[in-house]
Amino acid sequence: MLLWVIMIAMLALSACAGQAPIAAPVEKQPESASKSDEFVFTDTAGKEHKLTLPLDRVVVLNRNTAEAIQLLGAQEHVIATGDTTIQNNPYLPFASLPDVGKTSEVNLELLLSLKPKAVFTYTNRPDIMLEQKLEPAGIAVIRINNYLPEQTDDELRLLGRLFGKEDRAEQFLAWKKGLEDMLAERVKQIPESEKKSVLALSVGFLNSNGGYRVFPSLAKDGSPGVGEGYATVLAGGRDAADVRWDRAEASTTILVDEEYILSHDPDVITLHGTFLGGYNAKDTQEHQKVLDNIRNISSVPRLKAGKNNELYVFHTNIIGSDKRYIGVLQLAKVLYPERFADIQPDAYLKEYFERWLGVPYQGVWHYSEKPVNG
Repeated sequence: MLLWVIMIAMLALSACAGQAPIAAPVEKQPESASKSDEFVFTDTAGKEHKLTLPLDRVVVLNRNTAEAIQLLGAQEHVIATGDTTIQNNPYLPFASLPDVGKTSEVNLELLLSLKPKAVFTYTNRPDIMLEQKLEPAGIAVIRINNYLPEQTDDELRLLGRLFGKEDRAEQFLAWKKGLEDMLAERVKQIPESEKKSVLALSVGFLNSNGGYRVFPSLAKDGSPGVGEGYATVLAGGRDAADVRWDRAEASTTILVDEEYILSHDPDVITLHGTFLGGYNAKDTQEHQKVLDNIRNISSVPRLKAGKNNELYVFHTNIIGSDKRYIGVLQLAKVLYPERFADIQPDAYLKEYFERWLGVPYQGVWHYSEKPVNG
């Protein structure tokens, strides 16, 4: 009996000997993992970059880009900000992070100590010094604007790719395009003879000394100019100024004299800045004080717009910056109240803050002594 058992065991061992041994499962490694994550792209300033994605540990010297990153839901990758992001965009969740300063006063020592993978800034500021100091340390300087009308869509798509948020970027752009298409369709129906002339001015400069700084609607190459000025065209108005913006300049306004303003005599004046209103504003008392002061120290009362009280204050964020597609609806309603009577731009602004940024809607974003419902 024992011999029989031994023979069976030997047969079993012999059968197993012809089979390959069963190995422990091995996790399959992706082919050239680092290579598959390498992304080559050109930023808005025309510089080529090669980065490993998804991107993390970034510093943002551009408050418009900071907001775009929040919109995409990639805010956890931001380790510091600059460019008055906290001051002018207080609804963004970056107040507890280091502030590396304005674009004209970057704290390079602090920035380098944070060891970011990339720094986002504007195409026209700071100067090349930023690349000279950061690139030797392996820090990419990515120049995008996220506020100029012909660039914003492509720049948001780029950010979506960099942070792995492509779907979110496309969903938002589809919503934004719906508003833009609605406005464009109505503006097409406005006869050229009915279009009002509009002068877009810096409210801060006018309020401080009665001087005039114009936001041009066109750049020198004929492309869309500064946001506040180009908003006039988008809203169906005619730019009362004939100056053009040089994209290489850090300033977004052009100084003109009083004689120039009087000779161009606009139907409407739009006043733009960040010191009036905004997210934390509770009322419009300061707006009214500024309008009263402007009448006292400037030649605005001598213009058609001043005589007819066609003066409208807009916070830069909603008409000259990244929320332009909402602000221009409000401007169109100001210019042509009957044609846009059914449009409620403030409802879209509320949706932007609460649906896309994920923060409560509040603040004062536009003002006029004339009643204009948002």
